[in-house]
Amino acid sequence: MHWGHAVSSDLVTWEELPISLYPDELGTIFSGSAVIDEFNNTGLQTGDTDLLVAIFTHAGETQQQSIAFSNDNGHTMEKYDGNPVLPNPGILDFRDPKVLRYNDEKWIQVLAAGDRIIFYTSDDLLTWDKLSEFGANPLEGSHDGVWECPDLLPLEIGETTIWVLLVSINPGAPNFGSGTQYFLGDFDGTTFRSYGWNEFQWLDWGWDNYAGVTFANEPNKRKILIGWMNNWMYANEVPTSPWRGQMTLPRELSLQLLDGKVWLASNPISELTELRTGQIRERYNATLNAGSFLFLQDGISFRNSLLEVDINLSFKGNPWFAICFANYLEEEVCFGYKHEEREFYMDRSKSGNVNFHPDFYQYVRATRPGGKQSMNIKIYLDDSSIEAFADNGITAMTGLFFPTEPLFLVYMFNVQRAFASDVFIESAVIRGLNSIHGC
Repeated sequence: MHWGHAVSSDLVTWEELPISLYPDELGTIFSGSAVIDEFNNTGLQTGDTDLLVAIFTHAGETQQQSIAFSNDNGHTMEKYDGNPVLPNPGILDFRDPKVLRYNDEKWIQVLAAGDRIIFYTSDDLLTWDKLSEFGANPLEGSHDGVWECPDLLPLEIGETTIWVLLVSINPGAPNFGSGTQYFLGDFDGTTFRSYGWNEFQWLDWGWDNYAGVTFANEPNKRKILIGWMNNWMYANEVPTSPWRGQMTLPRELSLQLLDGKVWLASNPISELTELRTGQIRERYNATLNAGSFLFLQDGISFRNSLLEVDINLSFKGNPWFAICFANYLEEEVCFGYKHEEREFYMDRSKSGNVNFHPDFYQYVRATRPGGKQSMNIKIYLDDSSIEAFADNGITAMTGLFFPTEPLFLVYMFNVQRAFASDVFIESAVIRGLNSIHGC
């Protein structure tokens, strides 16, 4: 359990650097976060460069919180001699500190503690005092697993600021295994008060987006999150080599108003347009009849398994349609929608190697907020992953898959059933992408 290290100027292309933090006599290095100590509250700055402070969980005989610091923009990290800065108070699960600056007044630490979140405060990042707890009430979110990797961030909608608390849970996600729930509420610097929680407050309804946290000090004040694209049900046995596991694309978080309710939305960051190759296929004003298929790549002049797909559509009645990515071996992965059930779904049952682990579930679903008869869908396809965003990011679904050969064909189908209807595709744009790794 080490902390790896990579740097990027755009969150799209990355340079991997040597390991940043190694295990030591206090234990291995679990999750955490990093901040800029702009005013040298720690007193550990030695030059003109603002101090970077990482706070993380030391996992040894107990789990406790420690810090490391850097006077050279994170290129080298030095562990604090006084670690741990927050000893374990006798709690089995006590980990994953996320630190933020509150109103330029004090530091806040958000910490996962088994079945709840504990908030701490500090003036110097070295000594911490407990403020409050959230989540002990069984009505406050899902408690079907251990709470992990929290985040706390303010977002604006109109003239109103709403605080968002992210809490990953394992197991207990709506589609089995690992997932991330969110709470909307108020935070006054001491206590987080939720507006209430319902079963639809999940950051991502797919199998494979877990433990994501946001970056501090983003220059444009965006709240950008990257998650771990895997699921603890099968993470140790995914059929890949020499690597195992990967990260999601960076996503900007925002608040969206729909049917009088506020929802947390996530959308791919705009910088991803840098990956576009210039390969493009566009379709406009096409009708997908009930009981029919439509190959969106008819006449296409390129073949690429790295794709960005944008679709705007409308319908009447109760269609059941899907966007599928396939190869000539009839392997495929699909993202679809059943309007009668108000349900998005993702199906990887025919995506290739699906039997490497008994818990590699092949179908997930998400209830769609609202019932509009129009929607937009954005999908990013990689060699072994799909990330789908619908209704301006209110619903997101992420999944791994392991095909025998890359998927590069794109088609839609509309199932013939009672009260089915045609789907009108206002626009469908398919773009080829370059690899982030340049391979």
